[in-house]
Amino acid sequence: MTAKTKRDLNNNFTLNNIITISAVVLFIGVVIGLSLDSKNERSTNDIVVAQTTFSNNTLKLAKEFACSCGTCGEENLAVCVCGTAIGTKKFIEGNLRNGIPEREVVELVKDIYGHYVGDS
Repeated sequence: MTAKTKRDLNNNFTLNNIITISAVVLFIGVVIGLSLDSKNERSTNDIVVAQTTFSNNTLKLAKEFACSCGTCGEENLAVCVCGTAIGTKKFIEGNLRNGIPEREVVELVKDIYGHYVGDS
């Protein structure tokens, strides 16, 4: 073989190795990414399931609102369990625990989340 031919084979061999290694690394990255994504979904669902008990005062005020997520058909906030509803109820409960009067909490929820349906 000539020097040029050996160099061409080495270059092709190196290029083929780089392509193969890149493909393997990409595949591993995708597998890890999908694995982490599914773990995050489980963690998020666990968090939502963990916080589904609210005080009677929170649920009383939540009944005055429809859920604002836009995907649950504006179900009543007091009974909805989607992430947006849980977050809104946590907001209500936190404000009540901080001593903010109920009517002020209602006004805050109206301003931030909207979807007021009144006393039901």
